[in-house]
Amino acid sequence: MKLYELTLSPFAARVRLALRLKGVACEMEPPQGGSTRSPEHLALNPIGKIPVLVTDEGLAIAESETIIDYLEDTFPALSLTPQGPALRAQMRNAIRTFELYAYPALTRLFGQLNPATRDAAAVAAEVAQCRAGLALTEKFVDDATFAVGGAPSKADCMLLPSLLLCDVIAGMLGIEDMLSGCPQLASYRAKARLHPEMGAVWDETSAALQARAGGG
Repeated sequence: MKLYELTLSPFAARVRLALRLKGVACEMEPPQGGSTRSPEHLALNPIGKIPVLVTDEGLAIAESETIIDYLEDTFPALSLTPQGPALRAQMRNAIRTFELYAYPALTRLFGQLNPATRDAAAVAAEVAQCRAGLALTEKFVDDATFAVGGAPSKADCMLLPSLLLCDVIAGMLGIEDMLSGCPQLASYRAKARLHPEMGAVWDETSAALQARAGGG
């Protein structure tokens, strides 16, 4: 298998984390043609984004959550699905709550990163919306190393890189930690980062993002 990705991408980090937690080997390469808009990359993923997983059979799979689901179906012995319907529902609620109620505001903040064109009122509104979504997400996340049920799950793969993105956006905007009002979610973030695989993915993604921000 081959994963087309960039280390600085939190979305690619979701898949890299799933691969590491599952112990599945996979080649890593940047997008073909040097860009997600290149003809070569668009032939694999017409959405024009990363990551993209290409299987040994030549199947190209787009979107981080879809890729993780494929890995779960293909390598079920090293499961990232909690045991029992209650924990599986908690995992899905944690993921979906962030995606629906925190992530949209977070993405809109990308348009406010340039200080020269920044709208302070818009930033305040979007930050408030993101924090409200994070507060809802917190209700489905354990105060533990793993988000759900005391074991690695898809929730960790989806959430931890997203929390890194929250940190990055807050730093670029010069605002308080997005999780300042979410002590349980902040505690999960701190504990998860001490896990060897989760901490390594956080650190390598953060370092790549900082290098890009600094022009390195």
